[in-house]
Amino acid sequence: MATINVVLNYLGVPVPPEYLDRLFDGADHSGDLEYRMIQHVLEVPPQHLPRTVLERYVKVSAAETYTAIFPHTSKLFERFLVPFKSAKRMYCLGEFLACVELSAHLGEMLALLLWQITPVTLNGKPMDAAAEKALWGSEFEKLGQERRINVLQAFSAVSTDDVRDLDYLRATRRKHFHFWSTDTDTLPEDAFQCFLRIAALVRSVLQIEYDQGSVKLNPLLVAYLEKHRPAA
Repeated sequence: MATINVVLNYLGVPVPPEYLDRLFDGADHSGDLEYRMIQHVLEVPPQHLPRTVLERYVKVSAAETYTAIFPHTSKLFERFLVPFKSAKRMYCLGEFLACVELSAHLGEMLALLLWQITPVTLNGKPMDAAAEKALWGSEFEKLGQERRINVLQAFSAVSTDDVRDLDYLRATRRKHFHFWSTDTDTLPEDAFQCFLRIAALVRSVLQIEYDQGSVKLNPLLVAYLEKHRPAA
């Protein structure tokens, strides 16, 4: 059985709305798991934050966005976990453009990870950089995100739902960062939807399960982690 390093509750835990009333009842709640998780994600003691910030934290910390366990490598941590936590923090702090940008960035990282872990062959041989350049004029990593999504779909490396969510992230970022005519009134909801979509993609791509003390992951990811395990 493969041994995999993991991190626990890196994006915090679900927090019920009623916890906010308890948080401001004058008692010391610094020992609460919820308190410590809020401080971990937002990097500020909760009692020093406006209630609107904490209400957004509650909204974006529902069960459907919660993932208790993430596989850990230095690359996954730097490329994915750090910006994932930043995306959540930016939404909570009302930095909605930053949340959209970070969520779209995470969509790109997931597309690249999917290409890394999916066994793709051409004429019976594993796809390499030379074959990628011959087919698309560029290595997969250097393609635009729209073309990456199309390639992943063509090789059946993503589900229909994954394509929809990846394309939503790409299109929403483009809408807010490239068009003068975009209505900014939709930005808070767009940012929230971006975070929901990236959280859904994480669950779909990583396929994390916890069963009787064992962590189960997407078998393709496990094979990739095993192949790239640092030398002892």
